[in-house]
Amino acid sequence: MSLAARLGIDVPDVELIGIDTIEGLPEGLDQYGDTAFAIRRFDRTEAGAVHIEDFAQVYRVYPDDKYDNASYRSILNVLAIETDDDSIVEFIRRLTYSVLIGNGDMHLKNWSLIYPDRRQPILSPAYDLLSTVPYIPEDQSALKFLSSREWQSFTCDELAALADSARVPTKLVVETAKETIERFDDLWAGARQDFPFTGKVADAIEAHRKTLAI
Repeated sequence: MSLAARLGIDVPDVELIGIDTIEGLPEGLDQYGDTAFAIRRFDRTEAGAVHIEDFAQVYRVYPDDKYDNASYRSILNVLAIETDDDSIVEFIRRLTYSVLIGNGDMHLKNWSLIYPDRRQPILSPAYDLLSTVPYIPEDQSALKFLSSREWQSFTCDELAALADSARVPTKLVVETAKETIERFDDLWAGARQDFPFTGKVADAIEAHRKTLAI
């Protein structure tokens, strides 16, 4: 999440905190490590709650079907109709980043709309960006890009087709992806020192990155 924020992705305040500072946790949780991930809620303000709906709700899909019944093209299509260019840029940046790190968990419930003014939706901040390939080596994308879930199918041509299908500017989509890739590769050079990746995770992301067409 911290690396995503450095790439310009909209990420709330996040922090690793000691498990021993948290009350009410079940016994034995420390076998998974001595820290917990904390993220600041972005759906609460001094004026009260801010309405959010994830894309499983948008498509009336039950949580058990969050990997089915939609694609990244269909999410982009909703954003193109209901939101603005900033949300489209954020979506492409986040999608590209997920491909680069091998995040096979960007299902329908990990994309949400938020209504800051209670009327007009925009893409909500990111709240669950992680690499799954260190733990599921054969993992693929959670949803189809256009017609495939294979990481290698994520190319500039596929992005152009994705943009055309959703009726958004091709140049905006492709250039956003290229910019994200360039920033990622620059930042990744120092990632082991700058971010708390374990060796296993960093090695898996590096190996995955070499397999991509982008």
